[in-house]
Amino acid sequence: MKKAFTIIEIIVSVIIIAIVVLGLSKINKQNVHMSEYVSLRNKTELSNSLFLTKEAFRYDNSKKDAYTLLHGMKISNMKTRAYLKKIERKIYIDDDIPLKKMLIPLQVKAIMLKSKYASKYYRFNP
Repeated sequence: MKKAFTIIEIIVSVIIIAIVVLGLSKINKQNVHMSEYVSLRNKTELSNSLFLTKEAFRYDNSKKDAYTLLHGMKISNMKTRAYLKKIERKIYIDDDIPLKKMLIPLQVKAIMLKSKYASKYYRFNP
């Protein structure tokens, strides 16, 4: 008699391989989802920088587009204007943050930008 695998052993090994492949595909799907999330979050953080000008402090509790805040730059390219008008954020300005016992007098304000991903930034003014 020849030594060989039985049909049960082959089925069990196929099932084990299938479970491992399914687990790996789930991990791959999670990695793809996380990389998409990080990419979108980075794009949002980059576009948030357009809202951190001194002009933003005039628009507390308002929804504004980036073009409105950058109107002083006199942007002439129509494609750039259209793109900046699409980027909108809800702006919230907090009261001054009190700093005690500082050697250098400093004013700190927080600005909260709400869109798909909310972010909070701090602005230091001497």
